[in-house]
Amino acid sequence: MRSGKSALLAGALLSVSLLSGCASTGVTQYQDDHSRAWNLTHSVGMTKLKDSAVPRDQIPSAVLDTLGAGVDVWYFMDSQILNMDFGNAFGLGLIGMLTRPDGQDERSSIVAWIPKDDIASRDVAHLWLTDQLKDATLKAMETLEIEGGVEFHNKRVKLLFFAESFETTISGKKKDGTKCGARFVIYPDTISDLQPIPDFVAKNTQGYRVDAGHEIKYPRNEIYCHGKDPIKQYVEFTTEISKNLPESVFFYDPRVVYKDTKIPPMVYDHGKALFFLVEKD
Repeated sequence: MRSGKSALLAGALLSVSLLSGCASTGVTQYQDDHSRAWNLTHSVGMTKLKDSAVPRDQIPSAVLDTLGAGVDVWYFMDSQILNMDFGNAFGLGLIGMLTRPDGQDERSSIVAWIPKDDIASRDVAHLWLTDQLKDATLKAMETLEIEGGVEFHNKRVKLLFFAESFETTISGKKKDGTKCGARFVIYPDTISDLQPIPDFVAKNTQGYRVDAGHEIKYPRNEIYCHGKDPIKQYVEFTTEISKNLPESVFFYDPRVVYKDTKIPPMVYDHGKALFFLVEKD
C-alpha cells in the first residue's frame, strides 16, 4: 500500500507534468504562404491553428486587398460582409475550420512579445505586460464613455502546487446601463529567455516571448459587454483596447456564433482585423 508521502509525491509529479507542457518557440521568420494572423499566433506557440484557403471569387474585395495588413474592424462589422460573405460564402471554410483537440482555437488569448528596452529584467516582464493591458483598457473605457475602473491589478493567484498567475480585472458601465469589463491573466513562467523578436512583430528588437501554446498556462484576455447588441459592443470594446496596445501585443479571438451573427477567428492588430485566410491557388 502506498504511503501518504509517496501519494503526495506522485500527485506533485502529476501536477508538474500537467502544467509544464512542451513550449514551442513557433515561427521566427515570416511564412509568405500563410496569413499574418497565422504568423503572429504561431510565433508565440499557438501551432495548432490553421489557415483556410478560399477561392478568390469568394473573398470580398475589401478583405482580399488587405489580407496582409488587415481590414478595419468597423468596416467588417458594419457591412453586409459580416452575415453574408463570412456566414455563407466562406461557410465551412472559415467558420468551421478550427477543430483541434487541445482547444487553442476555442480560447481568447494574448499574443505578446515584450521588448527588452522597456523593462529592467525578465523578472518583471509579466508586470510590464499587465500594466500595458490595464492602461490600454482604461483608455478604451474613456473613449467609449464607460464609467468604472480597476477592481484589482496584478493580483497573485496560486494554481495547484507549482504555478502562479498575476490577474487584473477592470469593469465599468455605459450610460445606457451596459456592463463592460476585462480580465487579464499572465503566468510569469511562460515568458522566454531573451531572444530576437521576429521582424514581422517588431523590427530589429530583442525581447521576451509570452508562450501561448500551453493547455492551461496561456495568457488570457476575457473581454465583455453585456447589453443591447452584445457582439457588436464586445467587438467595439476589444477593438478600442487593441488600438492602445504596444506594437508587439495583440489579441487572438476564436470564432463567435450568436443568433444569426457569425464572426470568424481573428487577430486584433491595433484596430485591424486579421483573418486566418489565404487565397486558394
